Amino acid sequence: MTTSARSRANRSFALRFVAGAVLYGLALVLAGFSADIGVPAWLPALLVLPAVGLMAWANIEMYRSGDEFEKRKIAEAILLAFVIATPLILAVGVLQFYLLPELNWIFAFSILMLGWIAGTIVSAVRYR
Repeated sequence: MTTSARSRANRSFALRFVAGAVLYGLALVLAGFSADIGVPAWLPALLVLPAVGLMAWANIEMYRSGDEFEKRKIAEAILLAFVIATPLILAVGVLQFYLLPELNWIFAFSILMLGWIAGTIVSAVRYR
């Protein structure tokens, strides 16, 4: 049985992304225990770099392996994430000067991720 190029690309994406996510999770766990086990604090930070690289490589290769239609869906989801998240993040930043408490950068990241999820859902529904 031969596998299609799409299924090979999906398998490759899953392998790279999961490896990156596992390495990322390991870095976060190690960061939490680094002081207790005598590991220098910079070591978990170094583990994050290859993890992010693997996840970025997985996403870039998935985009490159797609046909025009798949690339259009991905690009539209990313565009919607940017269009949704940028004004919200900027508004939160400005409002922090006046009435909002100072928020952690993870809050801004979560807005971006929710925008990406919303963009992916809109794109999937539109091209169903």
